[in-house]
Amino acid sequence: MSTRWNVVQSYNEDKFLRLTGVRRFVFDEMVELLRNNEKEKFLAGGRPPKLIIEDQILLLLQYYREYCTLFSAATSYGISEPTAWRIIVKIEKILISSGKFSLPGKKACLNEKHEHCLIDVTESPIERPKKRELVEAKTFKRIFTQERRKNTR
Repeated sequence: MSTRWNVVQSYNEDKFLRLTGVRRFVFDEMVELLRNNEKEKFLAGGRPPKLIIEDQILLLLQYYREYCTLFSAATSYGISEPTAWRIIVKIEKILISSGKFSLPGKKACLNEKHEHCLIDVTESPIERPKKRELVEAKTFKRIFTQERRKNTR
């Protein structure tokens, strides 16, 4: 089975860094961490994943680096959008829980001087007004309009 990893693993260090945004040794640490996790998970058996571990990590890195839609990232790997989302969330949780790939908190960053700054631009929910607030706004508009009519007569 031909995978993206078969093509990417032949890239030199500079080309690999340009494509993924991480150096090869960091990528190898991610693969090793996920392999250990997968061994524990599939000891009892189960369905094999649609993508090999390297392709799963490449999917995550492509999604973060290019900030493409989940649909386009999933299509380029030949999987569905929900499957891609599950893979990304699963790998995020594993990498963050390992402690090797998590970022320090705000207070730690304020006390130190850094050469680079990483900003989290992942999707976040949008605050929408609740129905009660909409009703209050309509009531205010109605009262305000009535007052204006009284003053113009």
